[in-house]
Amino acid sequence: MNNAQPASLTSFVDEHAQDQPRSAAPLRAARERLMPEGQRMKRIALLDASLASENLGDQIITDAAQAVLESIFPDAFFVRLTTHEFHLWESRRIMDGCDLVFVGGSNLLKSNMIRNNQWKISPLDYFLRKECILLGCGWWYYQPQPNWYAAKMLNKILSKKYTHSVRDEYSRTQLESVSIDKVLNTACVTMWGLSPEHCSAIPTQKAPIAVLTLTGYSQNIAADRALVDLLLKRYDSVYFWVQQPEDHAYGISISGGRIKLLSPNLRIYTEFLKENHVDYIGTRLHGGIRAIQSGKRSLILAVDNRATEISRDTDLPVLQRTDLAGIAAWIDTPGATRIRLPEARIEAWRSQFTQLPEGS
Repeated sequence: MNNAQPASLTSFVDEHAQDQPRSAAPLRAARERLMPEGQRMKRIALLDASLASENLGDQIITDAAQAVLESIFPDAFFVRLTTHEFHLWESRRIMDGCDLVFVGGSNLLKSNMIRNNQWKISPLDYFLRKECILLGCGWWYYQPQPNWYAAKMLNKILSKKYTHSVRDEYSRTQLESVSIDKVLNTACVTMWGLSPEHCSAIPTQKAPIAVLTLTGYSQNIAADRALVDLLLKRYDSVYFWVQQPEDHAYGISISGGRIKLLSPNLRIYTEFLKENHVDYIGTRLHGGIRAIQSGKRSLILAVDNRATEISRDTDLPVLQRTDLAGIAAWIDTPGATRIRLPEARIEAWRSQFTQLPEGS
């Protein structure tokens, strides 16, 4: 038996090349993924709203934020840290070692940052937190102008060097009211791929199946029960997707067992959308945006400021959930999906990073 080892990996490959298909394609693809020689590796932190969150919509937001950042920094080393828990020493150490820190979307901004914050920030952060950059963030409901504490904290922890991205004009004006004016209204980061070409491929007429979402923390029993009744009359089948745990019991109580339940899993929901001819109608903003991403005719029913404000800026298909006549008309009337993206502002936000000199 010959126990000799090949002198190198190259010689090993050469010795066994006759046993393998002769194709350079895999090696060529590998070379295309190599970092340029001598390039310093950037380290980037994404403050991730989907960690420690029970809302699957946050996963949709993070998917989009991560994809955007990877397209801007293809050779960077990424780490994710949660927005939903206070940061202790290890998280601070990681952030301090990063070149840039981004806050990846969701309705994390508030006028009162002392209590009930989704973005967990403590007074200690005023002194220790590394400055961060907003990516598609929005305001938590309609609120008064930020109070003294929120204004002070936001001015301290948000980057003064880089321009921030928010998802609607209301959020931009709230930041502007406390002298944070390097802010662009870019729409939600989940919408950046909804180009005219993408939207033109979305069906214009009613599908045989409807996918419904409801919001367990924002209940309107009369309106939501009327919505279920309407969908059961207009569609052959109605499926219900749970985006947050409390949606489940609420949806069952509203529907009385008359609709089919999809598994509360984002991958399964996405596959169902792609594999079936369906319309989306529901109160979950990002459940609806995932449907549009999947090429489905969609109508989002507003329960708070988020969908209303985004629709005002972009023509995202949105109606109030109490507008039953409008919902019925949308179902029955053929119509194209036309999203107005602020493409110049999106590119302006992206280009501040793509034009950075090496080493900055």
